[in-house]
Amino acid sequence: MKITVLMAAYEGEKYIEQQLDSILAQTVPNLQIMVSDDGSRDGTREILERYAKWYPGQVVLRHRIKEGAFQDRDKKVPPAAMNFFWLLSQAEGDYILFSDQDDVWENHKTKTLLNRIKTLEDKYGKEHPILVHSDMEVTDERLNVISPSFFRYQHCSPGRTAFSEILAENPVTGGAVMMNKALAGLVDRVPGSCLMHDWWIALAASCFGTISCVREPLYQYRQHRDNAMGASRTGGLEDMRRRMGRKSAVEDNYRRMFAQAAAFGSMYKERMTREQRQTLRAFLALPLQTPEGRLRNIVRNRFYKSSPVQTLAQCITMPDLSQNRRPGR
Repeated sequence: MKITVLMAAYEGEKYIEQQLDSILAQTVPNLQIMVSDDGSRDGTREILERYAKWYPGQVVLRHRIKEGAFQDRDKKVPPAAMNFFWLLSQAEGDYILFSDQDDVWENHKTKTLLNRIKTLEDKYGKEHPILVHSDMEVTDERLNVISPSFFRYQHCSPGRTAFSEILAENPVTGGAVMMNKALAGLVDRVPGSCLMHDWWIALAASCFGTISCVREPLYQYRQHRDNAMGASRTGGLEDMRRRMGRKSAVEDNYRRMFAQAAAFGSMYKERMTREQRQTLRAFLALPLQTPEGRLRNIVRNRFYKSSPVQTLAQCITMPDLSQNRRPGR
């Protein structure tokens, strides 16, 4: 059995050693850590080369080659996501975990997720795509706890595992993920468009396999000003007011969300059931509808976000994308 941790690094010299040490201290022995640095100009590469020398065969460097499908496409695939897709194309583990460069794992994180995924494989078989993930503590840059639960902090419901729900909102954080080989083989190609790799992989797992959550916080999710993606309180009226105040950013996020859904359909339509294709078409129709029509569509197809306020906000803040609709979608 081979377990591989994929770490996408960039300008991470301040925290990356602490995260590498926490992964090397896992209670599951002989984890392989595969790292791709995406062109850091600080001391990140020197740190990684030092760890690769100290732990030969266990810390492996596979820095992204920006050619072919893995060229920069920032407006379609964020650099961090592209780096993780590159690593997925290089990985050969039976079980794959993702790691951010600035978090800190509990020693039993890998063992706990592995136990859950093996239980599910016993139930469904190893050919069934499976994603497991966990809760996490939200901390400041010095690891002082901001919230003992990321799910509570973001008003995020990990019980939302249906394809329709994950089209609308992603409950899965990359650094919390373990997936089996069956799922890894489904998602090792770069999509035409995605908001982030974890959302794309959660879509695939919800559509073709199983998602399961360990409600225990298994690592410290560090918040600092350089985070590529960060946690913030969401789900309430104050969050809705903030969204209304940054209209252009919210509209751009919606455009990317629908581009991601269209790309998912393009890549996997032959695998999808008739009902799944119908769900996807209904989702892509949302920006073409009136607010009242959107609400009916959302309720009918269960395109729910984690809170009622966020779900209702979709009807108001979603832009009209009819001019951007591609034929056949």
